[in-house]
Amino acid sequence: ARADGLELRPNGDRLKLRGPAAVVEKWKPRLAASKQEIMDLLAPIPPDLEHLIQRAGTFYGYSADDWQLIREVARRDLDGLRLALENDVAFTQLGHAAPVITGGNQA
Repeated sequence: ARADGLELRPNGDRLKLRGPAAVVEKWKPRLAASKQEIMDLLAPIPPDLEHLIQRAGTFYGYSADDWQLIREVARRDLDGLRLALENDVAFTQLGHAAPVITGGNQA
């Protein structure tokens, strides 16, 4: 869709399509079936999580593909990614994130 010149933006609970009328009409029915998934992918990442992503990306030397993937994961599972980054052993050993969270039963 982007290659055709279509721009997608979330607008409340709606997906706003911008581009030439013919392109909008071409893509509108195709995108409707995946609207929620697209909305999730376009949702902003909270600043605290973006900060963790930036630090982890610098620490691990993310490639362009890594950056894209980690942000897609962030948009699908904010809490899961935050937890994973905050508890990454190598990352946390350098004092870059919160302490490791452990379970209730410890031997």
